[in-house]
Order: sequence, then C-alpha cells, then structure tokens
Amino acid sequence: MALASLCSANAALAGLSTPPTGFIVDHRLRHGSTVEAYEVAEELRKLRIEPRVLTLDWEHRCSMIDHLENTARKLRYRAIGRACQEHGIDTLLVAHHADDQAETVLMRIVGKYFGTGLRGIATRRPILECSGIWGVNDSGSPRKVEDGQMMIESGGVDVVRPLLDFTKAELIDYCKTSKVRWFEDKTNADPTFTRRNTIRHLQKNKLLPVALQCERLLALSTNVTERETQVELAAQNEFDRLSMSLDVRTGVTTFDGNHEQSGSTGRRVKTALLRKLLSLVTPATEVKLQDAYNTAEMIWPEARSGENKRVSFQTASVNVVPPTTPNNRLWTMSRQVPTQKDVALQCITLCDSAGPGLRFSTWRLWDNRYWIRICRPENVHASPGHDLEICVRFLREDDIAQLMKSLDQPQRSQLRRFLALPAGNARFTIPAIVAKANPATSESHTDEVIALPSLGWSMSGWTRWPGGDALSVATGGSFYDIRYKKVDIVQDVLHQVHASLPDVRTSRNEPASIIIA
Repeated sequence: MALASLCSANAALAGLSTPPTGFIVDHRLRHGSTVEAYEVAEELRKLRIEPRVLTLDWEHRCSMIDHLENTARKLRYRAIGRACQEHGIDTLLVAHHADDQAETVLMRIVGKYFGTGLRGIATRRPILECSGIWGVNDSGSPRKVEDGQMMIESGGVDVVRPLLDFTKAELIDYCKTSKVRWFEDKTNADPTFTRRNTIRHLQKNKLLPVALQCERLLALSTNVTERETQVELAAQNEFDRLSMSLDVRTGVTTFDGNHEQSGSTGRRVKTALLRKLLSLVTPATEVKLQDAYNTAEMIWPEARSGENKRVSFQTASVNVVPPTTPNNRLWTMSRQVPTQKDVALQCITLCDSAGPGLRFSTWRLWDNRYWIRICRPENVHASPGHDLEICVRFLREDDIAQLMKSLDQPQRSQLRRFLALPAGNARFTIPAIVAKANPATSESHTDEVIALPSLGWSMSGWTRWPGGDALSVATGGSFYDIRYKKVDIVQDVLHQVHASLPDVRTSRNEPASIIIA
C-alpha cells in the first residue's frame, strides 16, 4: 500500500493520462482472502489506481501440497505476468523491502548458497516464473538483424523493486503519516507456517547472533552485489571485445579462443564470460555458476609452462569444441544431441484445431531456444488427409530417411544441402514441424515432416510467414513462424549474426523452388 501511494503521487506529478494498474492476487488459501482482496481494491481506487483482482486456479492441485510457498509464488507470478501482457505493461513494481532482503539472504545461508546467491533479491529482473509465456518471458518485441532473416526475440516484463532500501517499519510510518490503510496477512506472523516465517520471527525478536541480524545481512548483500557487479561489467567488456558469430538457424556459435584478455581478467570474470557465451545456445533456463566456473579454465587457462592441451567438453547441455587445427583459433558451441528425456519433453503440440478464418496458434517456446507458431485456414480439416495434429520436435534420423524416400533426386539434393548447414549430429538438435496422424481416423501412423523452420524448408502447402499482422483468406495454404530466443548479442564488426531464411517449398509432384521472402 505504501508503494501504491507512492505510484499514485508520482503519476499525478508526471501528469499521466492513464492511471496505474494495481494487481491484487487472491490465493484463496485462507478464510476471508476474497473479501480482503476486494477491500484492497477499494483502497486502491481511493488512491486513483485501477485495481484488478486475480484469483489463483488451484484446480488439480491440493492446498496441502509440499512446497506450498514456492507453488503459490509461481502461480502468483504467472497470473500477474499474463495480466501484464493483457494490459500492455512491461514493468511490474513490487514492494519487497529491506526486511525481506535480510530474510532472503539468511535463507540462502541456511540453504548453503554462499556465492552470488548472497546478493539476495535483485532490484530488477525478468519474471523467471513466467518461462514459456510469450510476451512476458523475454519476448514480445522481436528485433531484425537484417531484412529477410529470422528475427530475434526481445522485450517481456521486468520485475522492479524500488523499496529494497527501506525497512518495513519505515514503510509503516509512511502509511501512518500519509493516512494510507494497509493490510496484514495473519499467516505471516505464524513462525511454524513456513521457513521464511521462522526466520522473520527470529529476526524480529532479536534471537539471532549479531552477525545474522538484519543490519549485518543487508551489508553482506550490498558487498556481494557490488563485487558481482564489477565482475559482470568486466565480463561484458571482454564479451564486447571478443570476435564471435552466432548462427540462429542451427543454434551454433563460434568465438576466438585466443582472444587477448585484459590483464585484470581473473577466474570469476572468465566464468561470467563463459556463462554469457553459453547462454547464446544453451537450452537451459540458466547456466549454473559452478558449471561455468569448473570449465572456464579449459578455454582460457592460466599461464603455465608447456603446451596447454585443449579438449572438448560438455556443460549446460552444450558441446564445447576446441579448434581442430593449429592455425584455427575458433571454438565452437552447439546444443548437445538430445537425450531420450529431452526428446520426450520437447515434443510440443502447436495446434490441433483451426478457428474461423486464418488464425495463428499460440507462440510456444521450444527447447528454450526457438519461439514457434503455425497458422492454418478454417477449412483445413475439410480436406482429405488433414485430420492431423501439428507438433514440433527434434529432427530424427528416420525423418530424413522418410523424406529421402519420398522426394525425387533434385529435391533430395536440395534437402541434403540444407541439412549440411548444421554439421554432423547438430542436425538432430534443430526443430522439425511434423503432422501426426490421428490413429482413430488415419491408416498411417508415421509422422510426416512438413517443415524444418529454422532452415526455411517446407513441404508444398506450407510457407514461412512473411511478416505483418493481417492475413487474407484468399492466400490459402498454411504458415509457420519462427524466432530465436532473446540473446545478448548485437550485429557489429566483431559480432556476426547469421539468420538468413530462404523460403524453400518442396512438393513431391513439383520441381523444387526457392523463394526469398
């Protein structure tokens, strides 16, 4: 409520024509929560803030499940993230304060996180709980590298915490002085309800050693944050000076392993630099610090006598391969060949029914690397052989064999040229859009590959979406659309991004054709 009051006052000073929006989450985990949510809404209206109550859906979930606090947090942020997307909001302010920060640092200590985790709550970050939600999770405002190329996602919703420097007592004093009514969740005072409640009880009653009291924990958080900020700045400087390329069509990056680093580059900076490079191609949501710390020296070893033997290694589901010849300076990173578990998890249904007219399916994040959607005309199911479920999954060896069997010689040669772009087994890490026959209505039980979207290849009747928002039903056929995940790389002299996508449509009965859209 203190944050709401401050937002209202600043909106008035700025002369904003549209009032701020206030989201109130009703978890429905305690008696009276719904009544309280609407009381909060009324108080927000008094502050000239437009309220919206969001009710969490606990269907198929038991309120007494393990890890209730974490589950509620994830559901809460996903509900808020979707609401931000609906309202066109890209910045979400939340009112975590200094007491919350101290609690978080102590919880990290209890959990034995003694590294960067001791920074505590970040002042600004994406909504990590909204992974896979387009328009919220690092997406929604794609950028072009050049015309005719696959776009790279950007945008999303950020969480900002402007009150981390203020204690809860200071915010209560502000509310009292400003005559702002606030609300207390009684379960927060129960020291047995959650681990955080226990820590809050111990801190409030000064039952912890001096070294673990709020002031000391906040000082620790500040020191670690300042130290890690310097490391990140140094790593970004090295990244900006590093010669590299990223091919978003295959998800492969190369970089100069002999890059001359600054004299002050220590192991922590090398670790941060490696995490930045791995983030360009990894399917992991986050590159673990320990994984990068243990492997950074394999690329940039400390000066030592004798020859430094550089070998391939895997980390964060990425193959890291050293130069293959003495005169070659380039290291290569690519997504490692998927495991059986990866294959099962990354078979995602894109669309199983068509709406009126031409309508896109929801953007789906596939393998945490590509955003993919499709569009089919209204009458697609009326055509023979189109009672199909459309999915995206990893390209398989039997897919290639099936295509080679069904295509004529020129078309096979053309497909081979495209499949040579991802070298070796890397071809089995790219997405394939396939039509799965319905066993109840179709005699065929074989998946039919209809597009290799990251390479710009598709069967007749399917076309890469050329851009724009309006579609004419008269165009006919079906479309696919693909974008690469948000990455921290901008095309310049040292950083090359390869993303050109020809529109190649192959028919079993027609000559192969290449159309550059």
